[in-house]
Amino acid sequence: MRKLKIDQPEIVKVQRLMRPSMLSRYVCLSPLDWKLFATALEDAFPDAIYSRKLTIEEEIGAERPEPRLERKLCRPDPDGPAGIAAKGPNQMHFGPATELVVEKDGRWLITVDGLFWPKMFVGRPGEPTPADAHGPERRREGQIQIHLAPHHKGHARFARQIYRLLAQFTTNERQVLVGYPHYDVLPQPPRPLFGLWIGHDALRWAREDPKRLLAYEWSPMSTRTPDNLGYGYRPKD
Repeated sequence: MRKLKIDQPEIVKVQRLMRPSMLSRYVCLSPLDWKLFATALEDAFPDAIYSRKLTIEEEIGAERPEPRLERKLCRPDPDGPAGIAAKGPNQMHFGPATELVVEKDGRWLITVDGLFWPKMFVGRPGEPTPADAHGPERRREGQIQIHLAPHHKGHARFARQIYRLLAQFTTNERQVLVGYPHYDVLPQPPRPLFGLWIGHDALRWAREDPKRLLAYEWSPMSTRTPDNLGYGYRPKD
């Protein structure tokens, strides 16, 4: 794998009432795809620190949850297949003075004291969903978001470098959208400019069974019929 040079970003402290610029990609990754990309991020930014979002149960629970900053984004899963990463943090902080604060506003929320940009949210994949009444065996899509200081040219260049790194483990080419349950090829719906990026291992998984779908969406009630239950992506070949 070719090692890309990625500039260490200028750290910009958030100002009150300032909204970030945001660049994002829709992705469909297997746990192995995620591990490879996450490990490359760790290698590129050895001083970054990581945190996780609260679960719904933690947000509405009576007990104050304990936030935690970690030095590793990708941890081995002792109970999972070899080489697969365990669930853990999914927010990447580049600021050296980040401190997590738990506050309650109807529900528990984690805020960041000493918030710095850029900051990245790395969507973590789950295991495939088994076939059921809603669709075939499938994987859902996620997002990778980079929050940047507004109009900061250096941050924009930094984000492009991150997405070039992502492109080593994913592709947005040779994919077709198909309907379920008949697997008929559909016109591509409007999507973000750069489309859906699918991990190489997720594509391998889809090729193993012609009924598997990637980035599957269950059709809304208004358009659902016995011939139109949902739609998802498959490798074109």
